[in-house]
Amino acid sequence: MRSSPEQLGELYRQMDPEVYELELEGRDRTAQRHLRIVHQYVRAGRLLDVGCASGLFLAHASRAGWEVTGIEPNEKLCEEAGKNLDGKGKVQCATMETARLEGRFDAITLWDVLEHVPDPVRFLLDCCRVLQLNGYLFLNVPDLDSREARILGKRWPLLLPEHLNYFNRQSLQLCAEQATLTPVLFGRRRAWFSLKYLAFRLAQHGILGSRLLQGAAKGPLAQIVVPVSLGETFAVLRAERGGQGDAP
Repeated sequence: MRSSPEQLGELYRQMDPEVYELELEGRDRTAQRHLRIVHQYVRAGRLLDVGCASGLFLAHASRAGWEVTGIEPNEKLCEEAGKNLDGKGKVQCATMETARLEGRFDAITLWDVLEHVPDPVRFLLDCCRVLQLNGYLFLNVPDLDSREARILGKRWPLLLPEHLNYFNRQSLQLCAEQATLTPVLFGRRRAWFSLKYLAFRLAQHGILGSRLLQGAAKGPLAQIVVPVSLGETFAVLRAERGGQGDAP
């Protein structure tokens, strides 16, 4: 049974960010990779990061010259995002549905977000309302057709109770087109994790060799950060028909 939007909102508000922060170096490298993807299509303007967590991506974007705004429902992460931005951007402790946004944005990013929402098309339409004509929306999602998903089956690490939706490129394209967005690019995404965290997550899912990795990932080796493909697709979408309705 799916959780209601209210229950999900409360879950994310109460989430303990300690594990998130322990992987700071890996998440920072992932954030830099995300910004490089954005800069292939648009390099300046107003940027909205939905689900901005502790603001690492926003901080990199701000230093690159963007006017940045973030939305994050977890109070502790939202507070940390404000500190990381150091007054050089805006962060709201809210969801996309409850946020108060002004004007339109040249780019919107949804890193690790769309799989958490009950209605992906409706969510994308809400984003389009504040996206400029010819603006870009960037996102990544777990991909059921990925090699990792096919090989690992029920042991795929991205099979999580908080993931309400799973995608392949065809279903993601359909969602985008129903939300008046035009797909420009699909690609595979890698993320950076410490060996310790990677071994822990793989062991959680009973993946062959994970216990050996746990034994090896100790001492100085534990914090070595490596890029890993877990079976995600990133997408670049363009609003060629403009936002639906009036911007706030």
